[in-house]
Amino acid sequence: MVRTRREAASFVIDSIRAMGINLHPQSRLMRMQRVLSDACKETGGVIQPNHPEFETALESVRDVQLLEFVFDQLESHCDDTEFQKLVKKAVKDSALPQQDQQQSMGRDAQFELFIAAVCNNAGLTDILCEEPDVTCTLGGTKYGIAAKRIKSLTTIEKRVKEGANQIERARLPGVIALDTCVVLNRENERIITQMPDGSFGSCYKKALTLFLDDYHDRIHEWVRGKGVRGLVIHDHQVRMDADGRWSLASMTMAFHTPGWDQTYDREFEVFIGTYLKGLPNINQL
Repeated sequence: MVRTRREAASFVIDSIRAMGINLHPQSRLMRMQRVLSDACKETGGVIQPNHPEFETALESVRDVQLLEFVFDQLESHCDDTEFQKLVKKAVKDSALPQQDQQQSMGRDAQFELFIAAVCNNAGLTDILCEEPDVTCTLGGTKYGIAAKRIKSLTTIEKRVKEGANQIERARLPGVIALDTCVVLNRENERIITQMPDGSFGSCYKKALTLFLDDYHDRIHEWVRGKGVRGLVIHDHQVRMDADGRWSLASMTMAFHTPGWDQTYDREFEVFIGTYLKGLPNINQL
């Protein structure tokens, strides 16, 4: 089902309320719904840059779309206690992520929910919101995914090691999923250069590749001996497309960490080959 942005915001909020979770009028999701609804009534859906909630409206391009995907995929999990706990956390945070560069309970939980939704869309089974953060089953093997949002270069080592330790404690073949939205764009600047999707995708991939190249060897060392089969990087940025419309651009990259163990390599190939098929249809570049 294709929804307008206003319809998507209402769908997300209705899904949360149906779980018995109340939303404060000034919560980020309520503010996003309000500005999208008001704009639709007042200007036919066009929100001008001088609008006091313009940045909130732009941020809804990312948050609402990701949460819409979550609730479309995980509707059957709404009665699960752990899923409900994550959703309660996910409604937290400021409207703009750059305002929560130290603590961000809401978007941290939102990322875990997104990972679970990708697993479901990929056809993985027995998806649970449990340690390390999300677990699922593929071909009779249970995998654990540690979901970590990286908000600064100084915390990369800490967050990767946290994920590796979680996987070690879970005693499952594991994957660390990293969200790099903030670390690659600390001030949350919007990408306003209009260019064809192919050209933009090449630039986007280059930026993410340079980031991974800088940390590739260190990540190998940080996860060694912890049972980590590989990493998957998720990044989502709000951009103006070639037609002058605001849209969500997403890039996902995966790489092996345990090059010293061929069994681990094979397990990661099997897992990631299926997992990537579950990515939502949002400008997959």
